[in-house]
Amino acid sequence: MKVLLVSNFEGGYQPMTVATALTALLHADFDVSVLDTYVEGIDEGRFLDQELIAISIPLFDAVQAATELTQIIRQVNPKAHITYFGQHATINASRLAGKYSDSCVCGEWERPLVNLAKYLSGDTDCTLDGVLIGRDALQGKEIHPYMSRDHLSVPTRHMLPPLYKYPQKQINKLLGSEQIVGSTEIARGCHHKCLYCSVYAAYEGKVILVSESIVLQDVRNLVEGGMTHLSFIDADFFNAKYHGIKILRQLHEDFPDLTYDFTTRVDHILENKETLAEMKGLGVKFITSALEFPSEVVLDAVAKDTSIQDIEQAIAYLRHIEISLNPTFIMFNPWTNTEDLTTFRSFVDDNDLKSIIDPIQYETRLYLYKGSPLLRQASIQTLDLIEHEFYYEWKHPNPDMDELFQEIVTVPEDGIFKRCCLKC
Repeated sequence: MKVLLVSNFEGGYQPMTVATALTALLHADFDVSVLDTYVEGIDEGRFLDQELIAISIPLFDAVQAATELTQIIRQVNPKAHITYFGQHATINASRLAGKYSDSCVCGEWERPLVNLAKYLSGDTDCTLDGVLIGRDALQGKEIHPYMSRDHLSVPTRHMLPPLYKYPQKQINKLLGSEQIVGSTEIARGCHHKCLYCSVYAAYEGKVILVSESIVLQDVRNLVEGGMTHLSFIDADFFNAKYHGIKILRQLHEDFPDLTYDFTTRVDHILENKETLAEMKGLGVKFITSALEFPSEVVLDAVAKDTSIQDIEQAIAYLRHIEISLNPTFIMFNPWTNTEDLTTFRSFVDDNDLKSIIDPIQYETRLYLYKGSPLLRQASIQTLDLIEHEFYYEWKHPNPDMDELFQEIVTVPEDGIFKRCCLKC
């Protein structure tokens, strides 16, 4: 069977979701190829003669693009079985399977993709755990996401576009020089349950650790591909307290000039001060942290379990140990008002953040994707909501806030909207 794995957007990084699926399918002896439309464009000839086309949608940015791409594929190759996989395939499975795709993978994708390919090859006894078939979805059937803890292998990178095709402007800015950036993960899922987060929506607080040996070999392969800086794209690097520091110690020994960044919460910064101080010496250059908005009302509304005082202490500590902070915000949300924007400016000035904030962070708006735990909250249900296929457009109780947002919002040159982590 000929299988094509397609990525259209994975945060501007080389698509790791596709890399791990590629490994599983190659190990099962399928004829697999890869297309990343983000850097290669839509090459319709690549869709010809493919029997299974699996499109990765790990981020909400990729959902609409995937459905549009599917329409092109249907015209070029109407016989192909099209499936979706990745985090937002899990969240949107019932909205995708049957309408856009022939099936949709829910949960972890490596084994279900292999089993789907086997099934389509004629192995009708093959189990399809984690695969929602389109005809079943149209009848209202739901399935449990496939979750496993022993299915991961080293991602296959050599068949993907080279790393230099994925420049990261904000990383270059924070490090003060041009970098060849790679990405990997030490875990999937997240223990925390921030209500806006799609990781929580997809994993419901579960965490699947990636073994140390897999991570180390993946990084070796990335270095061979020219990588000079590594982003750990975990939702939270401290999901397992000692897992990350053990890996960093070994990586620093193997590649003393390699630098790193990762994402973590404010409370973990305060809980792991000694570890972070050691990480500074191991090459960690900056940490991304979702500060949301300096308002106790907002922090409580999204169940952040932190405070403004915690945020300011974390900022001060990172500055003390000389690890840069890459803060992200939800600037426009239903719980703030015009006077809060003045407070925000004071917060930025008081904490000396102006020079390091990615300008796009001043334009971020709460995204109410379907499946978001926030939709169960009374403060959201009372809003004026306009339903779209995969999300709800919300109106602020104060129309002035929406007018202000429309006045300032722009589309970044590279089309990338930064957010708390590369799993959203």
